[in-house]
Amino acid sequence: MQTRSHARPGRLSALAPLAFAALAGCSSFPPATFPDAASTTVSAPAPASAREKSGAALEEAARRAAPADQPALQLQAARAWLQAGRTADATRMVRGIKGRLTPAQVAERRVLEADIELANGQAQHAWQLMSAIPAPTDTPAAPQYYQSRMTIALAAGRPVDGVRAEMAAEKLAGSSAERKQLRTELLSLLRQARARGVKLEPEASQDPVVRGWLDLGAIAGGSGGASLSGGAEAARWRARYPDHPATELLAAALPGQLPVATQLRKVALLLPISGQAAHYAAAIHAGFDYALQQLPAASRPQVQVYDTGVVSVDEALRQARAEGSDFVVGPLTRPEVEAAATAAPGVPILALNFLGTGRAAPAGFFQYALSPEDEARDVARRMLAAGQKRGAALGPTGDWGTRVVAAFRQELLAGGGTLLTQGVYDPAAHDFGTPIRALLGTDRSFARRERLQDLLNQKLEFEPRSRADLDFIFMPAQPGPARLLRPQLRFQYAGNVPVYATSDAFAGDGSSANQDLDGLIIPAMPWLLPDSGAAAALRTTVAAESGDSTLWQSGLYAFGFDACQLMVALAAPGHNAQQMHVSGLTGDLTLGTDGRVHREPDWVRITRSGELQLLGGATASGAE
Repeated sequence: MQTRSHARPGRLSALAPLAFAALAGCSSFPPATFPDAASTTVSAPAPASAREKSGAALEEAARRAAPADQPALQLQAARAWLQAGRTADATRMVRGIKGRLTPAQVAERRVLEADIELANGQAQHAWQLMSAIPAPTDTPAAPQYYQSRMTIALAAGRPVDGVRAEMAAEKLAGSSAERKQLRTELLSLLRQARARGVKLEPEASQDPVVRGWLDLGAIAGGSGGASLSGGAEAARWRARYPDHPATELLAAALPGQLPVATQLRKVALLLPISGQAAHYAAAIHAGFDYALQQLPAASRPQVQVYDTGVVSVDEALRQARAEGSDFVVGPLTRPEVEAAATAAPGVPILALNFLGTGRAAPAGFFQYALSPEDEARDVARRMLAAGQKRGAALGPTGDWGTRVVAAFRQELLAGGGTLLTQGVYDPAAHDFGTPIRALLGTDRSFARRERLQDLLNQKLEFEPRSRADLDFIFMPAQPGPARLLRPQLRFQYAGNVPVYATSDAFAGDGSSANQDLDGLIIPAMPWLLPDSGAAAALRTTVAAESGDSTLWQSGLYAFGFDACQLMVALAAPGHNAQQMHVSGLTGDLTLGTDGRVHREPDWVRITRSGELQLLGGATASGAE
């Protein structure tokens, strides 16, 4: 067994400059054999979640119940379907209620209808429905009413109403834990509203509690869910609102400010320090170590690095358990992650890749990856939220392109969208005119011209017509092909159609060639954006401390940093993992019921100068 004691990776041997130039702008692994992201097949059924099972069970119970008992069970089933993300099933259940409803059940159904509208991306209509429902008093439905009112108000850009709804919900909470959960959710919703461009103005209310919430939401930096944990702004906020109920949230995590409450004593870090993947591992190790050093020495766990480039995952996990590790981070490649899930070492594992589609994770097995398939799904959801439901996809030949386009297509269709046309291109080519013309339908215009020229025996001047029914074009690509595809799409009369890609299309090398990507919309890590608040500030600090080291410039450095943040959050005593919400350098991180960490990125448009312009939230009109 070869292990390596934990050393500061900033002192690792220098890596090839070209390798890091390729990595500098990537927020997902390149389409090489390593590391392999989890494959996505449209036909493979995903395992049913607990909420889906609950919805199905309640629906079946409603069918078998006496008529007088059916409405209550149907309402419960609709709520379970909605919580599982199955809005169509929730709508079907609500519309299927036939029996006589009590006044409380009528109100409950109306709240469900508003929640369903919000889930379908219709925030303003959801607020209209919600604001027409009288506030229930002393009924079991009151907590859900105020919870939904808070969420819908913030989504509709009404922060004062959202805060007041949370304050009303707190009065009905049965425990301090429930009140803290409500406060945490409110702060997260306030920050999400601010990211969408909603102004949080304390002067909009005379109530000091409301003012405090709006002030805190306006200054809590970073993208996503955790709140301030220190600094001058937090101190000023405390001085302004010394008895505010949000004070207890100021110890939560921000990028660079990890929660310090941890019972971890020894951590095993499984990375391929040697061999083919060493350059990936070095950047991840560096980010993980920097995050670890932000913990106070008294609560900082010891870390033992196991080199999976030398030893098998099974052997590394056996040794880690024998040496007293109480948490494992890694391994990195998908085959190694599959092996780790089978090994069951008896301690929690945060794997740095996803298990294969359809394979359920064992208890205590968490998965975090920079997956281009996940980004493709995020792109589809953003398009749908913007009302862009009909479009085209043009992906590269090969396994990577097939998986990414399949994930995009699956999410688009599940959300009610339509892929009108789909094509492929050879990424090794330089002229993509043929696949682009086939995608846009302009090849038919050229064919018609050829036939007319043959008939008339003379050359004709013409302007080909591309199809006019496209709301979007999805174009996953690596930087080289992307820089050729984007201007060729414009040349082929698709200049007015919004074009999206995964983050792989942009290389943050400062090259003037990025100007060729003008107008392309991509998801991006806060770590790589110049105006991303706390993440950008931390990047500046790391750059100053690193000297001439290039390790920190990679998106994989942020991946390692966030792996440490997730480890600490997952191991926090008394913490419910399903409520975990970390504002990370790679994006806003939450945990799904399947053990996978979902990464919500920032959204940017590439400008004419080749720079990244941060966008707000998508709207139904498609405006940013």
